[in-house]
Amino acid sequence: MNNKSYRITAAGSERRGDIFEFVLSTMKQLYAPGTYNENPADLAHFDDIYVKPDHACFFLAENEIGQIIGTAAVRPYDGRFPFMEPFFQGPAIGEVTKVYVSQNYRGQGVGSALYAEWETFARRAGYTDGYLHTELHLPGGYPFWKSSGYVERHWATEQLVHMTKRIGGIY
Repeated sequence: MNNKSYRITAAGSERRGDIFEFVLSTMKQLYAPGTYNENPADLAHFDDIYVKPDHACFFLAENEIGQIIGTAAVRPYDGRFPFMEPFFQGPAIGEVTKVYVSQNYRGQGVGSALYAEWETFARRAGYTDGYLHTELHLPGGYPFWKSSGYVERHWATEQLVHMTKRIGGIY
């Protein structure tokens, strides 16, 4: 453990159940009923999306007793928002997804530590750009992403913004 009483690790198959429980519990706290998928496809196919591919990873922040206190994942962006294409600067886009920090640990650097691991991994995996979307009602989300260098690219609604960041790569 580090001096902040948490550690960041890459998750394997053995943590799938814990991850599902943490993410769904956190989503229930943050989103109104009916506004989120209670069985996210990426978590249902966790190994195929986050464990087996070399270009994807699911990071955990764990407290001193091994409980998950935060998550962040990287996977290839799937192009599902065509209006975003003009904003990508390179050919390889990594999507920032499943970034959640337990309410009791917010404001203690957990999100920053998770994102630092995300960006290090993404660069090594060859991603040139980071992509995410966030909602203004999520505690600290929008200001965090702005302070991490993400740029607003498209407001889908008054609450939902799509953002990108150049993270590296040569092309």
